[in-house]
Amino acid sequence: MNFETLRQDKWNEAYERRGNILFYPHEEIVRFINKYVRKRIGISDFSDVMPLSASEWKEFASLDIGCGIGRHIRFLDEFGLNPYGIDLSDGAIEEGKRWMRSLHRPDLADKMTVASVTKLPFEDESFHICVSHSVLDCMPRRTAKKGLDEAFRVLKKNGLMYLDFYMDDKKGDYEEPVLSGFDEGTIKSFFTVQGIKEFIGDKGTICELKIIRAEDAMAGSMEYSCRAHAAVRKNGVSV
Repeated sequence: MNFETLRQDKWNEAYERRGNILFYPHEEIVRFINKYVRKRIGISDFSDVMPLSASEWKEFASLDIGCGIGRHIRFLDEFGLNPYGIDLSDGAIEEGKRWMRSLHRPDLADKMTVASVTKLPFEDESFHICVSHSVLDCMPRRTAKKGLDEAFRVLKKNGLMYLDFYMDDKKGDYEEPVLSGFDEGTIKSFFTVQGIKEFIGDKGTICELKIIRAEDAMAGSMEYSCRAHAAVRKNGVSV
């Protein structure tokens, strides 16, 4: 397998296996939005956290990179954050559009697009925030770097980004093909803390980097999964 090639067919196969058809937002994205962007303080009440003017809030837009069927698009919309989404899998986007239309939200369906992270179909500085869960660590590192550069391109100066990364304490920074499971045939990339810092580079400032380890106490070898969750601010003068 060519590690430098994004395999749309493999991700379509992954969605056909139904293992990553997800409907509820990831808890770390929920936390990121409430801490850095807009906090929910009641059933229909919100408190703005991101320091923007009234006119900037009126024009606010968010992007979910690797949106799947749109679970975070629905969540961002609930917070009034005018979401857009892209995904490499046309199967995921097709199903996501059906979901949004079933919710009587054809407007959200229209904002979901099939696209690659390496060529986002948006103008420079279009979005105040970007979120991307389990995306840039599911491809070759050099491809992910191109995707990150594109995310920074479409993010406004001082805009915020949520990213997460697989980690492996024993092996460090590396990438490998996925040999089994719903995402069989794709690529998984593992990072260290230093690797994450180098990956982000000088285009952004890491505001927060939290590592969460989950251990399976019932597994004979105490198997664990480890992910790093990053809040990143694009360097610049003003949003």
